[in-house]
Amino acid sequence: MLYGSYQRPLDFHDYVPETDIIIRSAAELYEAGIRLKKSFTDSLHDIRFRHGVLKLPAMCVDDTTEHVLLNLIAFELLHVGAGNDVTAYAFFMNSIIRSARDVALLSSQGIILNLIGSDEAVVDLFHSISKDAVLEPDGVITSVQRQVNAHCQKPWNTWRANIIRNYFRSPTSFINFVAATIVLVMTIVQTVYAIVSFHTGQDKNS
Repeated sequence: MLYGSYQRPLDFHDYVPETDIIIRSAAELYEAGIRLKKSFTDSLHDIRFRHGVLKLPAMCVDDTTEHVLLNLIAFELLHVGAGNDVTAYAFFMNSIIRSARDVALLSSQGIILNLIGSDEAVVDLFHSISKDAVLEPDGVITSVQRQVNAHCQKPWNTWRANIIRNYFRSPTSFINFVAATIVLVMTIVQTVYAIVSFHTGQDKNS
């Protein structure tokens, strides 16, 4: 662990938990139309959201990652002036990484380079290092999470996420969706044709 002059640890009650900073998983964000991209820098505080794009710093996850991050989190906890960047990063990543599917998605975008084996191992790593981490209510990460949540709650994005979740996760669901769409279109066409034919017949009888 890293040692130095001791300061009072930040207590859980120094923070105010709010429901609007509970963010969805990476896969759920993707379903809601949010694009995940690698940040221009590798700085852990370089997490930004703008115009539907969530940018995250690239992270190489190897056998030393857990040890290094835990040391840095402890350092931030014990030194008031050290900031909260690493703690906030760990909290955020644990929030959006809930399954191997999330890790696979982040890896496909170059955000995570997994050198420890399975995607499940990455899930366990972030869960382990952030289980006692909390966010500052006025921090940058909190602001990003609120922006992301506001984007996801827009009607169009909610509808899009529901469609993808219910109809595009498996070939069978997709086929059913296409079939239902074709039936709906044919029904509309038949209805329009019947209405037009009815009015045309009335005009001829006038």
